[in-house]
Amino acid sequence: MALVDFPNHKNSGDHLIFLGTLAYLKRMGIRVEYIADATRYNKSDLDGRLSERGPILLQGGGNFGDRWPETQKFRERVIAENHDRRVIQLPQGIEFITEQALSEAQSVYSAHPNLTILIRDHVGVRETTESFASTEVLFCPDLALGVGRLAGGVSDVDVVELMRRDSESVRAYAKMSGYITRRGADWGLNARDELAWKVLHLPGALVRRVGFLRRPLYPLQRRTYLAIANLNVRSAQRILSHGEIVITDRLHGAVLAALMGKPVVAMNNANGKVAAIFKDYLGTLPNVWFETGHSEAGACAEKLIGVDRIAGRRPESPEPSRPSYF
Repeated sequence: MALVDFPNHKNSGDHLIFLGTLAYLKRMGIRVEYIADATRYNKSDLDGRLSERGPILLQGGGNFGDRWPETQKFRERVIAENHDRRVIQLPQGIEFITEQALSEAQSVYSAHPNLTILIRDHVGVRETTESFASTEVLFCPDLALGVGRLAGGVSDVDVVELMRRDSESVRAYAKMSGYITRRGADWGLNARDELAWKVLHLPGALVRRVGFLRRPLYPLQRRTYLAIANLNVRSAQRILSHGEIVITDRLHGAVLAALMGKPVVAMNNANGKVAAIFKDYLGTLPNVWFETGHSEAGACAEKLIGVDRIAGRRPESPEPSRPSYF
């Protein structure tokens, strides 16, 4: 089996998905023979490492569509080049903004004789089934959950606000009283991890520039993928550990905080994927709440913290109410 489209960037959520995917496959006794990112994928290398019947898994995430066009074009390339193999798109969220991009994807996907698309929320399943009528579409929860419980760390502020700064951001921070100590953040590496990131990318850079080294250096390249993913997830844990509570519009910020055992208040991102997944299953995890706006998120966090400065103590906090429309 091959796992293609390793997330060779600094989005810790995608690395959480990658590690969760490997954990699920290991528990099922499935060995991954070939792993590659978009710039180092090579069909002849894939064919050389897989049996004739070996399937291809495409990394899951939230980028099925044209908001992230380079990633989508790479997936379409893999699907078009591998009509001789079963291809399974691991759980994704769908978002096509333009009719042209959707039409191009439909053409590529419908031509493949053995393709399955897994979608991580039921709203997305309905949309994908309508748009890709000739392709098998199934519901499957986000594979980041496969990582399991993680260490929570010791907090030094009341709230960490992990808020997107990319095209999916709603650019709104929670409104809270002045007595709440808070730290704003997004995914990112500190100076030490940045150095480690650069070192870990040296084998891949060499492979990319010196083609004949691609195959002999593959075992080293594979180990660096695992090291990069672990580096990014540890960095994300360190960021979230600062807060007693996490407020976030990042889906995998909410998932990771929940796996770390931290109370988390989730807000929607620009395309609404957080609300859809909260409704389907994220809301079943302990200590996870969803609020529609920054004022509501701040109020929910204040209830969870239960700060009483006048009495100089932290009383037992009341349970925040669940949104009535879920």
